[in-house]
Amino acid sequence: RAQYKLMMENKPSAMTIERAEALDHLDFEWQLKQYSARVEWQKRYAELKEFKAETGHCRVPRAYDENKVLGRWVHVQRTQYKLLMEHKPSQMTLERASELEDIGFEWAIKEDEIWQKRYDELEEFKAKTGHCRVPDIFEGNEYLA
Repeated sequence: RAQYKLMMENKPSAMTIERAEALDHLDFEWQLKQYSARVEWQKRYAELKEFKAETGHCRVPRAYDENKVLGRWVHVQRTQYKLLMEHKPSQMTLERASELEDIGFEWAIKEDEIWQKRYDELEEFKAKTGHCRVPDIFEGNEYLA
């Protein structure tokens, strides 16, 4: 791959056109990063579908303890979609956006929904403790602290 890149940049290289064509004949993948990124995206997408099957929605918390990578990935998808809609460089494609929308993915979480969720969590906290004084470091719910 490094030699191919050098050849494509017209720099001295052990790669030749004939060798590149022979490798192409074997369906050689010149850019593993793109392949790896595609496989990784599909893996996270499958995890998101599992999450939805369990919870009924695709709103994975950004700091999701059961799968921190999935929480970050969902946040990145929203960020990349925003860039795509602003016609800026993005890793989001229309195909990926469509796949996410097909399973009910929401591009923006409404502030009212978040507020209501936190309110419900505080109500639950009060029911358990008898007060609303959530400690600064509360392992039960870091967003509530």
